Amino acid sequence: MQTSFAFRRRIGRLLAALMLCGALAAGAVVPSALAQSAAPAAEAAADFKTKLPQWQNALERAANRIAGGDLANTEYETLRADLAKIQHEVREAGAAASAARDTAQRMLDALGPPPAQGAPPEEAGIAAERKRLSQTIGEAEGRAKQTELIVTRADILLRTAADQRMTQLTEQIVRRGPVPLLPATWAALPEQTAYVQERIGRAFGIVMGDDEWRGRLYGLGALAAILFLVAWPVRRVLLRRYGHRDLEERPSYRQRVVAMAVEALARCLVPLVPTLVLSGALVGLLRDAADAGPLTALVVGVSGGLTAYFLVTGVARATLAPDHPSWQLANLDPESARRLVRRVPLVMIGLALAGTGIALSEGMFTPPELRSITGFGTMGLIAVSLLFLYPDHLWLAAPPPDAEETDDCGCPEPTPTAGIDVTLPPPAATPAVAEAEDVPPVRPRVVGLRLRLLIGAVALASLVASGAGYLVGAIYASKLMLTTLIIGGVLLVARGVLRELLCVLLERGSGQVAEVRDIVIATDRGRRMLGQAGRTVIDGLLLTVAAFFLLPLTGMTLSEMKGLADGFLSGVTVGGVRIAPGDIMSALMVLGVVVAVTRFIQRQLDERILGRVNMDDGVRNSIRMGVGYLGTTMAVLMSVGTLGLDLSSLAMIASALSVGIGFGLQNVVSNFISGLIMLVERPVKVGDWVVVNGLEGTVRRISVRATEIQTFQRASVIIPNSEFISKAVVNWTLKDKTTRIEIKVRVTYDTDARQVYALLLRIGYGHAQVLRNPEPIVMFRDFGPSGPEFELRCFVANTEHIIPVRNELRMRILEQFREQGIQMPFDQQTVHMPKVEAMLEVLLAERRAQTGVPELQVVADGGGKVVPLADTLANTLNDRGPRTAT
Repeated sequence: MQTSFAFRRRIGRLLAALMLCGALAAGAVVPSALAQSAAPAAEAAADFKTKLPQWQNALERAANRIAGGDLANTEYETLRADLAKIQHEVREAGAAASAARDTAQRMLDALGPPPAQGAPPEEAGIAAERKRLSQTIGEAEGRAKQTELIVTRADILLRTAADQRMTQLTEQIVRRGPVPLLPATWAALPEQTAYVQERIGRAFGIVMGDDEWRGRLYGLGALAAILFLVAWPVRRVLLRRYGHRDLEERPSYRQRVVAMAVEALARCLVPLVPTLVLSGALVGLLRDAADAGPLTALVVGVSGGLTAYFLVTGVARATLAPDHPSWQLANLDPESARRLVRRVPLVMIGLALAGTGIALSEGMFTPPELRSITGFGTMGLIAVSLLFLYPDHLWLAAPPPDAEETDDCGCPEPTPTAGIDVTLPPPAATPAVAEAEDVPPVRPRVVGLRLRLLIGAVALASLVASGAGYLVGAIYASKLMLTTLIIGGVLLVARGVLRELLCVLLERGSGQVAEVRDIVIATDRGRRMLGQAGRTVIDGLLLTVAAFFLLPLTGMTLSEMKGLADGFLSGVTVGGVRIAPGDIMSALMVLGVVVAVTRFIQRQLDERILGRVNMDDGVRNSIRMGVGYLGTTMAVLMSVGTLGLDLSSLAMIASALSVGIGFGLQNVVSNFISGLIMLVERPVKVGDWVVVNGLEGTVRRISVRATEIQTFQRASVIIPNSEFISKAVVNWTLKDKTTRIEIKVRVTYDTDARQVYALLLRIGYGHAQVLRNPEPIVMFRDFGPSGPEFELRCFVANTEHIIPVRNELRMRILEQFREQGIQMPFDQQTVHMPKVEAMLEVLLAERRAQTGVPELQVVADGGGKVVPLADTLANTLNDRGPRTAT
């Protein structure tokens, strides 16, 4: 006892020493940890104090420059970039200040509440730490508010600069310059023309007078020639193999789209590549040359005109196919298509010259009078060029084809259903038939009339505006109109090609592309949904491309477009909830990717793992469904997280709605839980033969809400899962597919029972699909009212064979019984009605006594025996044979 007590005392002293050392270590570590946590906050505060004056000075300079007005494009872009950079830095500083404030607040909360009034003061170290944390929180809140103020001021400056920019553009458009039709304007023309000629000559002299520059130009020319020589054979090969060619039958829509794409590629891309390479290299070289601005403007104008010419003429010829009308995609009359293709190059030459003139007048800082006169001539050239495309005979629609047309996916149009009027209009009368029948001929339909009227109105208005001195507005409207037409036409062609490529992807039957597609989506319904989504995405991307090219013509810069896109993707805040299209698209993408990966895992698991293991189909289905539910749940949770929704708030909403869900959706929840139980316990699995509530069929699909059963009449019955859990279910194939067949037979009493027994047993053993173990047996069940009753019991290995085996056994029993002379009796019943019989006898006796009429008699059919009617009526109730009255 003394030893154990001493030992316990030593252990107690050792523990006390260890606790003391731990307390001292904690006292030493806590201040160091607090000091380490306070160090980053102090560095952030010092860095903020250093950068704050720089940000404020940058904002002051930006405000002064905006107040000065007349912002050039480069200055405006630089200003927006500087302000955007300041906003980014300030937001990061604000986020750091908010994080420091939250950290300090948590540490302050860990110290507990301050002592109440009249309570003993807390320790000096804790009080000092509380004071420091409170000061840190105040400073962090101050920095956060300052950052919000700087961000707001920068945003105001950006909006002010944008408004000033748009005001400046509007003023330029509506500003009136020299009127080109006035004599005073023409009076200054010789002097200004000489000035422009002198500038152009000096630029050419600088470039061509230098041997180094001449060598560069010769090298660029050689490069363009090499590119052209390489591209020309490629063009010929593409056109010869994949372009328009003579065929005996009208090509399909897909063939026409492919040929159009190849034709457009060969006719546009081949000449464009040398042009763009040469012009881009020239502009890059002339950028470093002094006084080479006019030459640069000339290169840009000429290259732009050539690009528009090659692009429009190539696409027009590829789409209209004048030499091969059966390949046409524009649905124009062949003769109209030929005329239109012949006029498009002339029109594009005029428009290219006009565009080159506009580029030269803007790039060489042409004097106002000269610019007014050349601009008026340019607008006139545009109007006259467009007039070549105005006649109606160039835009006659082709007659409707005899064969069935196809849509943009190469699929036939849906057949009209019943109840819809599908009466076709009468065919258009030809001129000869119309003349013979006195019917006026149908005028061919003209396409694009409204669009041509709009284009003509814009061209005429631009010409009038330039003649009145509003040259900037006229050039602005013409640029916008022509660029919209060119880009719209090219993108429409690209839309058809991309949609057809999507259809090829969805309809391909073999290959790696088909394998990847089948891994992601294997059903026809999924492919249709993917096709619709793909077409929507294609249209959205093409609209984005069109906006990228057209918005700069409205005065919007690239930085403004980027800011607009960022603002659209970041969304708006409504009622404390932020609706961000960018987050929505990201969430949909995450949902689609995770669901696709889940489908891939399901298919691989089913085909490569479960398919190679000797596993029941029901177990495979349960595993596959479980993986699908798990993947779908993960996809939903990940997409919700990508949206930025607070799951805790969703949990609160779900808890608040749980009562209502419990009452309003109790059947749905019951079926859902029952479906999970069925997938786990598997009382019923896919392929089972079941009987539920009198419905008999094969299980085809088990979902979380209901189970699909296909009856033997090929009808699909949807049964809620709760029916399988709460009620009795007959499952013929749950554990064993071996099934007993029972056939009942009745014979007459004069038949030998031993003979019937042996005959039935021999019939059971004689069928090939009847099992020998368990062996067939014959049961003498009972003495029936019409004869003894026997039952043949035999077993088959598969429930699917019940019906054919049972049918064959009954056929054999009937054949063998007929051969052996064994009869199967019908059910017989004798009914006696004494009261009715006595009443009939009384009535007949009274009739004989009163009238003396002889008694009515009947003659039996078989032997001709004459019997009284009273006896006949009495026996008729027992005898079913017919009688003939006499």
